[in-house]
Amino acid sequence: MAKYLVAGGTGLIGSNVVRLLREAGDEVRALVRPGSDYEPLTTIGAESFEGDIRSADDFIRAAEGCDAIVNSAALLGGATQDLAESQKTNTEGSFHAYDAGAKHGIRVVALSSTPFLEHTTTLTEESPVAEKWSDDPYTRTKGQAYVEAVRRVAEEGADIVITIPGGTFGPGLTLSRAMSATSFNRGIRGAINGKIADYVSYPVPWVLAEDVAAATIAAATKGKAGRKYLCFGQEDAQTTAAWLNVACEVAGVSHRIGELTVDPDNPEQARRYGETLVSLSQRQYPVPWFDNTITRRELDYRPRSLREAMEVTIPWLRENGQIS
Repeated sequence: MAKYLVAGGTGLIGSNVVRLLREAGDEVRALVRPGSDYEPLTTIGAESFEGDIRSADDFIRAAEGCDAIVNSAALLGGATQDLAESQKTNTEGSFHAYDAGAKHGIRVVALSSTPFLEHTTTLTEESPVAEKWSDDPYTRTKGQAYVEAVRRVAEEGADIVITIPGGTFGPGLTLSRAMSATSFNRGIRGAINGKIADYVSYPVPWVLAEDVAAATIAAATKGKAGRKYLCFGQEDAQTTAAWLNVACEVAGVSHRIGELTVDPDNPEQARRYGETLVSLSQRQYPVPWFDNTITRRELDYRPRSLREAMEVTIPWLRENGQIS
């Protein structure tokens, strides 16, 4: 039995990490903000530690006595982003996790992203950082955290492992967070309820949150320091419209979503969809989009198919009153 510190435990991936660890008999301490909705975590036996990942001292104190750290806390991309706040959470918060791991001599598994990686050819675990990134706050701050992790491993021998989820959806312990403004679950709800007619067209490697959580836990015990693991779904990347249409099929509704091509010079579209989506929609992507053979082999990663993932997600949305 091990003891894990989980930051971002009320989030979609983090809550699945906490649940899977508890089901396996491991102890979990959740670093949670005062006043946040973390009761679902304590209900299943997690220990709460009120603090803020933006505080180096809070992170170090929370990690005392733990065997590993999982940092899944992040401010996500969306129509509205604040660079200063993203910097404090995504970059500085990650640095504090690395510092806490070094202080206590324990592994840190940090969740990262893909927009700052070189992707002119099929994305793999060996893909380097791109020479030029998008300037949106999410890409900049997550990229900075990733680059620092790689540097610390190479120059300081830090024990940091990176897991990179795709477009993550599915059940979570904290409903308000699982259905937050930046959650893909809201897209599923909107599509099934007939509120979405079309969506910005660019490919995404969709994946069930529980599968990402399982890979993240495996990275804590089996992963290699300095390695990044691609925790994507079973199929190759596909557009949001195609993904949402699978949701509609599984839910048994006739409504279908169309593909939307974004004009980057259209201020209304830029305002509606935000810098991150507009930037993603303008990129050229390879086929196949990714090859995560190393992740599957080293972590024994077996993600579910998109349809199987939807067959888990749709009943959960119905049970929680999100769709009729």
